[in-house]
Amino acid sequence: MYINTFRYTPEDVDCKLCTEYRKKTGCAACTCPWLAERIEAGVIGYREAVMETFSGCSALLPRLHLLVRLFPGALRDEAHTRRMEGMQARLGYRRHRDTPAFHAALYLLTADEDILARAANCFCKHGMEFGYARLRGVSPHGYTLFMAAKSICTGAPGIGLNDLADMEVVDPEALRLVVNAVLIARYGPAALGLRERGRTA
Repeated sequence: MYINTFRYTPEDVDCKLCTEYRKKTGCAACTCPWLAERIEAGVIGYREAVMETFSGCSALLPRLHLLVRLFPGALRDEAHTRRMEGMQARLGYRRHRDTPAFHAALYLLTADEDILARAANCFCKHGMEFGYARLRGVSPHGYTLFMAAKSICTGAPGIGLNDLADMEVVDPEALRLVVNAVLIARYGPAALGLRERGRTA
């Protein structure tokens, strides 16, 4: 058995080494094809990751600019960290289950005590079973987090970009959590380590 311990460093992901980089004009790509690797290396900041991920969503841009400006970190608070780590320890590691989408759902459903209590039965050894959630009397904030987790994991319609753009539908804290979950689903758990600014190569 071989355990891969390789981690990208800033030198590994220097733009000058990219296949899209041109000597005279710089990067020729519209969007960075190696963003996940650059996030893992720590050279991408939160702003660049968010704006690159949601670049086609003009209705969402005003809320995203505010979100980036007020970036407090990926996790909600210390209790969120404890809940997420506790659930990961309880569930153990399963290669086929522990996809970036699963980690994104875990991130969302451990964001607060209430939604975790309602959705704890959804975490199974083979993946997520959203039908086991108890949603009666859930707050709009909790419902937003649950539907976003379900949408990310299953691809089912849930929270759309128009919903995220509307402050009356999705509150600022829920928006922050959903955006971070999308980053986790797209780029893997390394997105939890995003800082306000990335390191230079």
